Amino acid sequence: MQNRLLHFSVLYSIVLLVAFSFNFTFGQNTSTSPYSFYGIGERDGLDNATFVGLGNSTITYFDSTSLNYFNPASYNTIAKGQPLFSIGLSSRISNYKENSSNGFTKYVLLNHLAMGFAFAKHFGFAFGLKPYSRRGYEITTREMLGTDSIKHSYLGSGSTNEVFIGFSSNVLKITKHQLTIGGNAGYVFGTLINERKSVFGTSEGGIDQKTMKINSFHYELGMYYKYTISDRQTCLISAVVEPNQNFTTNQKTDFFSSKFVDNVLSYRKLDSTDFVTGNVSLPTSTTIGANYTFKFNDSKKESKIRHSEISFHTSYNSTSWSDYKSTFSDKITSPSYSSTYKFTFGVQYIPEKSFLEQAGTSTFFETIRYRVGCYQYTLPIRLNGTSILDKGVTIGFGLPLKIQKSLSSINLGFSYGVRGDVNSTNLSEEYYGINVGVIFAPANFERWFIKRKLD
Repeated sequence: MQNRLLHFSVLYSIVLLVAFSFNFTFGQNTSTSPYSFYGIGERDGLDNATFVGLGNSTITYFDSTSLNYFNPASYNTIAKGQPLFSIGLSSRISNYKENSSNGFTKYVLLNHLAMGFAFAKHFGFAFGLKPYSRRGYEITTREMLGTDSIKHSYLGSGSTNEVFIGFSSNVLKITKHQLTIGGNAGYVFGTLINERKSVFGTSEGGIDQKTMKINSFHYELGMYYKYTISDRQTCLISAVVEPNQNFTTNQKTDFFSSKFVDNVLSYRKLDSTDFVTGNVSLPTSTTIGANYTFKFNDSKKESKIRHSEISFHTSYNSTSWSDYKSTFSDKITSPSYSSTYKFTFGVQYIPEKSFLEQAGTSTFFETIRYRVGCYQYTLPIRLNGTSILDKGVTIGFGLPLKIQKSLSSINLGFSYGVRGDVNSTNLSEEYYGINVGVIFAPANFERWFIKRKLD
């Protein structure tokens, strides 16, 4: 047992180191959205494959086969002795449209790396790495000055990531009622850059670069209440709160000139300000959700007994972005952001819930978890006084890996969405998301934290 634990821990540490290297190496291409210019960047778009199929109803879905770091109260629902190691990738293909102009972009990113396990009778624990915000865009405009023109290029780059640990515990657990609370505590770090290049003629011009470095602690709280209506019906209510928090931030501005603005090595510094320490006040974000699960009567077909199940998930999020502000050198900046909402809905159907016990008689398609969902939310910025709407539909599949009767699985999630109004002349985005996640777990006969008895 100790050797397996040591081996797994070493493997996890190596993968975590690779993930850090991956994020630092490719941290300049973490987003393709012009909307990531605002605030501390974009936080949506990196969907977890397990939850995207449910319309991104993240805080209501958890069981022994999934690691849900979106709701820290979920960690003790992991099967005892079967820790889960989860890793995921997100990709997005976008087509932007404004007036008669079109732009095509894409990216592939690591969206999380985490490990969780339950211990004792009522406790759960998790830790890992996940992105927090991203910035990445490039916009070009031209300005005429007499017979000459100036080309302005606006570029954004960088990302912030969060290393976190989480803990959960049952507060109440009796026959039909269960109340659990939990929390995540993390450290957010990273660099975000906004840059403007002004080119006179073909290549000569100036560069204005603003750099923001974030190094700050962060936390969120979660809970869920589960009521067992009957042997075949359960109802669950959950909530996650990310309280208003001040992020410690350092900011500086550099001015350069260059005969070749696209060649960083040719930059000549004209002026620069030292890093100024300040803070960014992030608003309170509250998410509430509900889940209803119904287990069908056992069905018998050709001497096979099936244990089918269907569940419905929904959530609502509200974030008071109107409270966002930044403070540097005693100067307070409060952009005119709007409070936002997000609504999600999803359905999951499992033909064979007891896939481990029925591994010998179940077909591959009977053990798949089929998911479908939809979502709609608003962005904190407005165009011409109108809120920007993001809406889409999703589909997903959970594929158990029948290897030594473990809880390992591969999850696939696909989404199609529209941000803005594709029929208007304003900036709009039509996108496709492809998400892949892999969950590793020890074999059923290699359970951790189990006392062995010798005959």
